[in-house]
Amino acid sequence: MRGKKGRVTQLYTAPPPQSVVLCLDEMGPESAKSFLGRGLVHRPDGQNPAERARQEMDYGRRGQGYVFGAFRPATGDALTEVYARRTTANFVDFLGQVEQWVPAEIGSLYAILDNLPAHRATAVLLFSLSHPRWEFVFPSTPPI
Repeated sequence: MRGKKGRVTQLYTAPPPQSVVLCLDEMGPESAKSFLGRGLVHRPDGQNPAERARQEMDYGRRGQGYVFGAFRPATGDALTEVYARRTTANFVDFLGQVEQWVPAEIGSLYAILDNLPAHRATAVLLFSLSHPRWEFVFPSTPPI
């Protein structure tokens, strides 16, 4: 366990030259929500403020989706995409978008992932075989 934890820490603190460390994860299901405005709406003439904006009744039945994200801790850059479902196919599609997002001159990509089964699926393995600059790093799981 210590070896894997040390590897992730080392990648964060001292990544190899010409490499990028990315944290990849998904959130969801996330629902579309409306929030009441905090300030008053101002009239175009700039004179008196208008009343607070009104909002129609919202019962929260507007659908939901999953947010896939890639975060680069060294720079704070992030890439997010929304998908209707959390599937292996959508995750592989997201990996392809991350591949295009990271400049081609970067030699190695270290993707730190959690232990979700979709991250270890055959399609993800095939993606890593066809993209040799990628290396997937999984943190250790605590013993039961």
